[in-house]
Amino acid sequence: MRRAIYIIPTLLGISILSFLLIAASPGDPIMIRMGLFVGEQPDYEEMYDQIGYEIGLLDEDGNQISVVVRYLRWIGLMRRPIAYETDPATGEALYAFSGILQGDFGRSWFWIESGNIGKPIGGIIASRMWYTLFLTTPAFIITTILATIIGVVQATRQYSIWDKGVTVASLIGFSMPVFWLAKLIMLGSFFMFNFTGATQGSAFREPFILNPTFYVFLILPTITLVLTGLVFLSRLTRSQLLDILRQDYITTARAKGLAERSVVYKHAFRNALLPIVTVVGMALPGLLGGAVMVEGVFGWPGLGSVFLTSALQRDHPMMMATNFIFGAMFLVFRLVVDLSYGLVDPRIRY
Repeated sequence: MRRAIYIIPTLLGISILSFLLIAASPGDPIMIRMGLFVGEQPDYEEMYDQIGYEIGLLDEDGNQISVVVRYLRWIGLMRRPIAYETDPATGEALYAFSGILQGDFGRSWFWIESGNIGKPIGGIIASRMWYTLFLTTPAFIITTILATIIGVVQATRQYSIWDKGVTVASLIGFSMPVFWLAKLIMLGSFFMFNFTGATQGSAFREPFILNPTFYVFLILPTITLVLTGLVFLSRLTRSQLLDILRQDYITTARAKGLAERSVVYKHAFRNALLPIVTVVGMALPGLLGGAVMVEGVFGWPGLGSVFLTSALQRDHPMMMATNFIFGAMFLVFRLVVDLSYGLVDPRIRY
């Protein structure tokens, strides 16, 4: 319970820092939203003030709203005007508490429903989250299984050709940026199969789960994420297992005549699990971060692509929402990892 409560102030700190950094970023969201508007100077100024008021950057008089007020409105501690809604009797804007505390992420500045009305961010995230989960979950499972197998084989065959070859490959892979690896995989696939993996609209026809084309375009992004996570986790498994295999109780187990398989898997591997569980538990949020670049390269319409597009278009509410969700997922998985220690090692108690 204590660790769960810690999530609240941590999330608050994440939201404050994110809001300040996003607010200080260069670029004018109002001008970006106006696009290529052509008109006389008075028309331009009137539209500028109108759009700035609609998205919450300017007040009714066209003056800039302070960052503190905007944050308190975003978090839900201060009333803000409900977008595009007015009092039928007076024609004045309706104010209400509508923020994160009320479960409202607001409306996007870039994704539009009709006219200038932005789409609700909660709906966009709910629809795009499934694509990201279908990409990261298989990659997470495959990475964990392969990394464990490769790490154990390396540790039990230390300094063999297999161990040295995988070590060199791991160093190369660890030094390679995610987006560059994705480009190389895309290029290699093009030369071998005449298939780049860049997604097409036909892959996401609903229901996409029953669409075979969807799974074809899922292959290359999954391979990229697997190779990205495989490098570090396999090296960690190897180093932890080698450290355990040098302990005195392992030598005693071997002296008793136990089979090498029993020594490795029943005695050594379980004691090496704690740091491995930590990294594995943090791997899924890490994959979400890596998915931002991978989705951008392959054009995958998940949360990563949404985050990149919102950053380029200065869609501050969407950037805040994705940052907040990524931070919350990281903290929740951190809590799950802490609780799992007790299952891995019964000596650990909270």
